[in-house]
Amino acid sequence: MNSRVLLVAVAAAAACHSPPEEGPPGAAEPTGALMVEETALPVSLPVDGTVRAQKRADLSTRMMARIQRVDVEVGDRVRADQVILRLGVEDVTARRSSAEAALAAAEAGRAEAVRHAARMDTLYSQDAVPRVQRDAARLALTQAESHLVMARSAATEAAVAEGYALIAAPFDGYVVARRANAGDVATPGIPLMTVAGDGPREAVLAVPADVVDHLALGQPVPVTGSGGRSATARIRAIAAGADAASRTVEVLVELGADWPSGTAVSALVPIATRPGVAIPARAVVRRGQLTGVRVVGEGGVGLRWIRLGRSLPAGKDADSLVEVVSGLVAGERIVP
Repeated sequence: MNSRVLLVAVAAAAACHSPPEEGPPGAAEPTGALMVEETALPVSLPVDGTVRAQKRADLSTRMMARIQRVDVEVGDRVRADQVILRLGVEDVTARRSSAEAALAAAEAGRAEAVRHAARMDTLYSQDAVPRVQRDAARLALTQAESHLVMARSAATEAAVAEGYALIAAPFDGYVVARRANAGDVATPGIPLMTVAGDGPREAVLAVPADVVDHLALGQPVPVTGSGGRSATARIRAIAAGADAASRTVEVLVELGADWPSGTAVSALVPIATRPGVAIPARAVVRRGQLTGVRVVGEGGVGLRWIRLGRSLPAGKDADSLVEVVSGLVAGERIVP
């Protein structure tokens, strides 16, 4: 090998392994220096989950009828109270017409009973009719009023039943599932459509039942999705019981509205702690593949290369932290 090339290679190797660059002897400690302290680092268990909207509704009907029309497809956006499915309820419509006719007759009957009772009261006060006739008129009025109440109830019931023919979106969002087509028979309680609302998402995690006691509401959990996107989610809810088949407990963690529903995610659920060292991520110096930190020494501030571990979820309003595997010990001081 050419001697000049060899000298260049040796110089480059020496530069990569050169000692930290330190400031002048006797330099004062810089302001903002941080003490490296040993802390309890979480030991995490990877679990899988699925993203879904926090507002989600399975739409069904309360009556059996044939589906007349479906107005939306999967992925379509919907507005609150927008009709998305119609049922054929000709018999219900006929029943409503009959109930409305009966209501009109009951109202007319009550009006006539009121007038008749008033006449009997007047004639009875003039001793023109016996008391039994006046009492019969009052009884007829009471019966007419009862018939009117029942007619109104039947008309209201028929109107409500006819309203079941129109299935509307409960809130703004989009259709995520369609299980019905025109001509199908809708059965009460069987979902026909699923609508997911706009706004925050949540990841549904299946956490082993034997480690769920380590979790608490509001606890941060690192979540990773497709394409390498990540976020620090917080536990929103923990199911009270475990699934008998999988022996897992459903845990819900909050995600932003930009996470797509139905996608798979992986989360690191903290199940224990161990002693270790973590520093603010902003204190890490990166040069290519190397990572270092500025350490305060007797001669000033020097750059020291260190090996990092995983990123750690930060608390509310706190800096993001990263674990230090080697190169830094508790008691040393660093400059962010």
